[in-house]
Amino acid sequence: MKPRRLVEIILTLIILSGVAVPEKRPMSPEDLYQIKAVSDPQVSPDGKWIAYTIAVPDLAKNRYFDDIWLVPTDGGVSKPLTTDPENDYSPRWSPDGKQIAFISERNGTPNLFLISLDGGEAKQVTFSETGLYSPIWSNDGKRLICGSRVLPAGKNTAENWTKNELPECNARTIDRLLFRQWDTWLGDERNHVFLVNPEDGAIKDLTPGDFDTPPVSLSSSHDFDISPDGAEICYTKTEGTILAVSTNHDLFTVDIPTGKTTKITSNPALDGQPHYSPDGRYIAYTSMTKVNYESDREVLTLYEHKTGKTVRLTENLDRSVGQILWSPDSRQLFFTAEDQGHGAIYAVDLSGNFRKITDDGFNTHIDITPDGETLVFQKGYNHKPYEIYSQPVTGEKPTQLTWANREFDETFELPQVEEFWFPGANNDMVHGFLLRPPHFDPKKKYPVVLTIHGGPQNMWGDRFMLSWFTMQLIASPGYVCVFINQRGSTGYSSKFREEVSRDYGGKCYEDLVKGLDFVIAKYGFIDKDRQAVIGGSFGGYSVNWLIGHTNRFKCAVSHAGLYNLTSFYGATEELWYPAWDMGTTPWDEPELYDKWSPHRFAKNFRTPTLVTQGELDFRVPVGESLQLFTALQRQGVPSRLVIFPDEGHEILGLQNNVRWWKEMHRWLADYLK
Repeated sequence: MKPRRLVEIILTLIILSGVAVPEKRPMSPEDLYQIKAVSDPQVSPDGKWIAYTIAVPDLAKNRYFDDIWLVPTDGGVSKPLTTDPENDYSPRWSPDGKQIAFISERNGTPNLFLISLDGGEAKQVTFSETGLYSPIWSNDGKRLICGSRVLPAGKNTAENWTKNELPECNARTIDRLLFRQWDTWLGDERNHVFLVNPEDGAIKDLTPGDFDTPPVSLSSSHDFDISPDGAEICYTKTEGTILAVSTNHDLFTVDIPTGKTTKITSNPALDGQPHYSPDGRYIAYTSMTKVNYESDREVLTLYEHKTGKTVRLTENLDRSVGQILWSPDSRQLFFTAEDQGHGAIYAVDLSGNFRKITDDGFNTHIDITPDGETLVFQKGYNHKPYEIYSQPVTGEKPTQLTWANREFDETFELPQVEEFWFPGANNDMVHGFLLRPPHFDPKKKYPVVLTIHGGPQNMWGDRFMLSWFTMQLIASPGYVCVFINQRGSTGYSSKFREEVSRDYGGKCYEDLVKGLDFVIAKYGFIDKDRQAVIGGSFGGYSVNWLIGHTNRFKCAVSHAGLYNLTSFYGATEELWYPAWDMGTTPWDEPELYDKWSPHRFAKNFRTPTLVTQGELDFRVPVGESLQLFTALQRQGVPSRLVIFPDEGHEILGLQNNVRWWKEMHRWLADYLK
C-alpha cells in the first residue's frame, strides 16, 4: 500500500472514532527548521531506483545534516543509504548501477567516496586536501571528473606573503578584480577540473593554469562534462583580463590523452552549462547575446561536434533556459524555465519544436529514466516544501514519490497563494501573488505587507523558499501578503525584464504602487490604513526608494538594500551588474546614478524602518545599510539596525535566520497590530 493511501485510511479511522484531529497552526520562525530539504534526484541505470539527498536541520546545533536516500521509481518506501554524522551529498550512479559515488565531509575536507548497493561501508576514494565537488562518471565507469578549488601549480600565494615571518598579521594583498564574491575572499586559488581514477584515487588536473574553470561568477550547476567515450571534457572558462567586468564565458574542450585544449565558442557574451549528447554528436549549452548583461535570456544551443556548426533551439521561446537534460536517444532535450511565477519543464526536439510538459508549482532538478519515458524531478509549492515526483514525458499527471515532510504538512496551516494580474506602468499587464494569513476570516480586516524581491532580475514563484523571504513566515502572524513581479522580473518577456535597467525607480516603482492599490481595492478584507513594505537586495533598494517617495506605509524593513548607488558601485564585487543596469560607471554617467539613488531623497524619510544586514555581504556591502540607518537616526525617524557579523548577503545560519525573522515579526507587530 502506498504511504499516502495509508495516511488517508488512518485519518478516516480517527475521524470515525470521534478522536479530535489537532488543528493546524501557523508557522513560527523556529518551525522553518522542521523542514527537510529534499534535492538532487538521480535515476539508476536500470531505472528501478532514485538516489537523492535529504538535508535535516538541527536548530540547536545550528546546521544541516545531509544524507543520501533511495526510493523506488514506481513509488514505495524510502530508505537511507548513508547515515554518517557528517554530510554526504551529490550521489552519482556508476554506469553498471552497482555503486554510487558521492561527496562526503566525514573526514573533514569534502572528498569522493563509493558505496555499494549490496551494503557495507562507504570507501573513501580520494584524499584531496582541497574539497571536491560535482562528480560525473565516464560511460565505461573507469574514471570520473570532479571540480576543486586549488592553488595553480607553480604559483606561490601572494595574498599573505609575510605569514611565516609575521604570523599575527592577516593583511591581504590583492592584484586583480574579482577578489571576493558574496561572502568569500577568493585569494589566489582557482577552480579546476580533475580526472579521478576510482580504483586508486589518483587525481589529475585537466585544466591547469592561472584561471578559473568553471568561472567563480555566473556559473551553473553543470559547467563541465565528459564525453560519452570518456576521451574528452568540455568546460566553461572566462578569458577576460578583468573578471569583475566581463561575462564573456566560452566553452573549451580538452583531449584527455594528449591534454590538447580547443576553444569551441567565440560568442562575446556568456556561453555555459555544456552537456554532451548520449551519442556524442552534439554539445548542448546555454548562450546569451548581450555583452556583459548577466540577466540576458539564455537560449538552448547545439554545437555539432564534427562540423562546429551551432543551432539556437529555443530562439523562438522568450524564456531563459535553466537546467538542461538530454533524452537517452539523443533526439530531444528537456529543460527547466521560469514562467510567469512558476517553474516549468519543457521539451524541445533537434528542429527547435518545443512543448511545455508542466508548470504546476515549481519544478526543478530534472532527471530521466533509461527508457526515456519518465521524468523525475523536484516539485514544490508555496504551501508545500519540495519532494521528489515522477511524470511521463508526454505530460500526464505527476506522481509524488517521497514524503519527507509529511509531518510538517500535517502540522501547519499553510494557505495557498492566489494569482492576479493588473495594469501597471504604461498600462502593461503585471503579475502577482496574494497570500492570506492562516485561519483566514473574510469578515475581518487584515494589515497588508508588500514584499519586494531582489535581483532586480528575479521572480516571485509558487515555491517554498527556505532562505530569503519565506512567504508563509511573512503571513503567519496574521497579515495579507502581496508579492508583485514588477518590471525586471524573470519568467516573462525579455522586454519586460529589461525595462528595469537604467530605470530603477521608474516603471518598477509604478508597478509596485499600482499593484498594491489594485489588491487593496479588490479585496475588502485588507485594511488600507495598515500597510507595510519589506524587501532585500534590490527589494531593499525598492524599500529605500519607496520611503523617500511616499509616507503610506506604517513601517518598513530594508535588508541589504542599495542606498547610495555611487558608493555601491565602488564596493560591490561583480561590476558588470551596475555597469549594465545603470549605464557604464558613475564617473561616465553620474547623472543616471544620481537620479535613481535613494540617498538623495533621505530628507523625505518619515517611515519607521528596520535595517538588517550581514557584515560579510560583498554583493551589497554593509556600508549601504549603515548610511541608511544614519540618515534615519539623524532625522529622528524610528529605526533599528540589526547586523549579523558572520553572515553575507542572505542570513543563512539557522539561529541567525530565526533571530532575523523574530526581529522582523517584532517590528511589524509594533506598527501593524
